[in-house]
Amino acid sequence: MAGALPSCYTVTFDCYCMGITGLKSDVKREWEGFDRITAVKLRILHCQSLEVPHSFQDFSGLEDVVVYNSTILEWGDTAALTNTNHPKMKQITILRVNMTGGSLPLGLQSLDFPKYLGQINFSETNLATLPDDLDAKWPPNSVVQLENSQLVAVPSGLVRLQPYYLALTGNPITSVPPELFEGNVQYIFLGRTQLGELPENVTPISLTTLEITYTNISYFPSWIDPLVEVALDTFFYPLIVGGGSTYCSEVGKIMSGVTTNFNLSFRSDYSSLLMNASEPNWELLNLAVDCSPPLWKTQFSTDYFDATYGLET
Repeated sequence: MAGALPSCYTVTFDCYCMGITGLKSDVKREWEGFDRITAVKLRILHCQSLEVPHSFQDFSGLEDVVVYNSTILEWGDTAALTNTNHPKMKQITILRVNMTGGSLPLGLQSLDFPKYLGQINFSETNLATLPDDLDAKWPPNSVVQLENSQLVAVPSGLVRLQPYYLALTGNPITSVPPELFEGNVQYIFLGRTQLGELPENVTPISLTTLEITYTNISYFPSWIDPLVEVALDTFFYPLIVGGGSTYCSEVGKIMSGVTTNFNLSFRSDYSSLLMNASEPNWELLNLAVDCSPPLWKTQFSTDYFDATYGLET
């Protein structure tokens, strides 16, 4: 049809290639050159000053959004990702991105957030805070990966959200609330954080995997024991992934004969399964805790995106 705008399944919006920084007027002008309704995937790359315009609402067929190697200056609520305008959204990835003030943009925290957006990935960002009412915005039982960012604590809204899979790898977190383990989160990844211990008083419901690689955690409290037993009886693989942790270092010393016991000074309510250093218990330790070196630094792999979208140097 004469005058019809070109259709695009995948829109690669590369500010570097276009010689723009990503200001709203530039983005709006460029987006007017194609039929936004037909786009299924949107890649926003190398934008030094990204301002998302209201016309983002026209991408009604979107399923997957990536923002890579950019700085988000403004992504306001008038350009928000919503179920009304983006009902097919399934995944969003924010990678190597800075956000104003280290805060989640308003455009990613609508009360009408897409209900089927089941995978939310943030990696290598300056994200430092999340809204307290996040659980009223993002969908529950989702996959949430907030890795190598600047979270110093586990936000209360994230705890109440109860994602099915939660990765906080590489954040400068020093403690985790007991409530994180008392809901329905099945996979919790806390590797490469600044954690030195797990909370003492927890009434866990269920947990499939707890990852603590390269942390200073050296001790497991007694609440972990029922979870270990269920994992060994049901899943037949280790509940805990701990390569590079202080605990695994202690296990190595015990099994090599350097020492004979865990350091349980000032500890009373400790795990009878995981803090038992006797030789007859070694088999259980090996089955319950994977102390092998981890294969990946994070759960979300950046390799594909860096290879595909990274600037050549």
